[in-house]
Amino acid sequence: MALKLATATLISVCTLSLQATSHATIPFNDVFSMIGDARTGYYAIHRDDRDNSSSSKHEWRLRLRPGVHANINESFTARLRFAGRYTSMEGKNDAHFKLYSGITPGKDGLKMGQSTLDEAWVNYKQGRWSLRAGRMQTKFELTGVAKKSLDRNNSPNTDIAWTDGLYFKHKGTNGWTTHAILQYNPADGATEVRRLPLDFTDSSSRASYFIAYEKLDKKATIVQQGLDITYLPAALQTDGATSDKTDNYLAVVGRMAAQWPMGNNGMKFLLGGELGYAPNTPTLSALNLGTSGNTGGKATQVTFNFIDIMPNHSLGIVLARAEGGWLLSPDFKSNQNLFETRYRWSLDKRQRIEIRLRYRTDIKQRTDKPEKRIDRDLYARYTLKF
Repeated sequence: MALKLATATLISVCTLSLQATSHATIPFNDVFSMIGDARTGYYAIHRDDRDNSSSSKHEWRLRLRPGVHANINESFTARLRFAGRYTSMEGKNDAHFKLYSGITPGKDGLKMGQSTLDEAWVNYKQGRWSLRAGRMQTKFELTGVAKKSLDRNNSPNTDIAWTDGLYFKHKGTNGWTTHAILQYNPADGATEVRRLPLDFTDSSSRASYFIAYEKLDKKATIVQQGLDITYLPAALQTDGATSDKTDNYLAVVGRMAAQWPMGNNGMKFLLGGELGYAPNTPTLSALNLGTSGNTGGKATQVTFNFIDIMPNHSLGIVLARAEGGWLLSPDFKSNQNLFETRYRWSLDKRQRIEIRLRYRTDIKQRTDKPEKRIDRDLYARYTLKF
C-alpha cells in the first residue's frame, strides 16, 4: 500500500510539476482555467500518552485539490474545487467522496481517504469592495516561514476544512482592509476547526460572525497589523456535554509582524506575534482539568524568522501556548504548549519543500489521566501550486 501510494504520488506530482513550470494556471479557454495544488510528504510522530502508553506512527500523505476557476466578466468570478486526502497507513483510508455539511466535533478536518468539494463560490467585485457567496477557503495567519493562526486558517498542512457563508471585503485607500464573514454552522458540526466543548446543536448557533481589520505591506518595516473578532452565539457548552447550558463564545485576536535587513546579502529577520483572549470559557471540570473555576482563555504565538539565509532558503521558529479555554485555532490545540522549527526552500513561486520539527505538551494534567501528553513529530513535504 505504501509503495503504491508513493508511486502514484510521484507520478501525479511530476506530471503537474511539468505543467506548472510553464503556467501559473492551466487555461481551457478565455473563461475557464484549471487551478489547485498538490501536497505530499513523509510524516512521523512519537507520542507519550496520558495513560502512560507510548506509540509511534510513520506514513506518507497526499492531499490533492484540483479545481476550475471561471473569469465570467470584469465583476464576476467563480470556482469549483475537489479536495481529497490519503495516507499510506493500512486501514486508515476511508476512501469515498461526499458533499459533507460539516466536520465531526473535535476533529481537525476530514478523515484520511475522504474527499469533498472544499470550494464552490461566486464572487462579485466592484471597485474596492467584493462579496463572495458559497463554500470557500478563509484564513488569517501570522506571516512568516511557518504561517499559523490563533483563530481562522481553513485547511492547514494536509487538512481539509472550509467556510460556508458570505465573505465581504473592502480595501481602504489607507492600506487597511476590512473583512466580514457570516458563516453557517450545521447542527452536526462546524465546517472548520472548533474545539470541544463548542457545539452547534442549538438552533441559535446556526450563524456565527467574524470581523477583521488588517494591513499588509511586504516592503515596509511593519509588514503586518491586524485585529480579529469572532462571535459564536449559543455555541459554548460551559459545563460540558452533559449539561444543557449554552453560552456565547467571543474571542479577540491581535497580530503584528516587523522585519529588518541583516547584512548585505539580502537576508532579513522577521519577528511576529499574535495574542488572543476569550473572556467566556468552559469550566475546568468540563475539560477534566480541575474541579472548580473556569479554564484560562488566553493564547499566544511568537515567531522568529530568518528569511533568505541563502536565496530562497529560510528558517522559522515558533513558540506558542493555548490555554484550555482557547477553542478556535486549527494550528494550536487547547491546553498545550508548542515549540516548532521549520526550514523552507522555495524552488519557485509555485513549488516549495519544507521540513518541520515540532514538540507539544499539555499545560495542565487532566484529572482523569495519570500523565501529561507529549508529542514529538516531524515531516518533510513538497507543495506544488498549479
